Amino acid sequence: MHKFKITNVEGGTAFLVQVKPEAESNRITGKDSDIIYVDLTSPAEMETVDQDLAALLSKKLDIESDRVAVASGNSVTKKIVIIMGMAPENIEQLLLA
Repeated sequence: MHKFKITNVEGGTAFLVQVKPEAESNRITGKDSDIIYVDLTSPAEMETVDQDLAALLSKKLDIESDRVAVASGNSVTKKIVIIMGMAPENIEQLLLA
């Protein structure tokens, strides 16, 4: 089994997310060695997906939404997320619990 890889960056933590828009519910569905998988009910529009992803992660991590930065990837479904002010081990524990 691969370990989920998240990276410590200045002031926070960064990791990759694969989003499945237009899903039945908003939830984290799994992980791989370097990516976390998320289902979102939002339509496949960049701005809506980014907002809903930030909202889901901030709720799951119990932090303010302004501490979650979604850096859009090459498509609506592939994202780089930065969580400010949290260590990688804390994020991994909370997201994957």
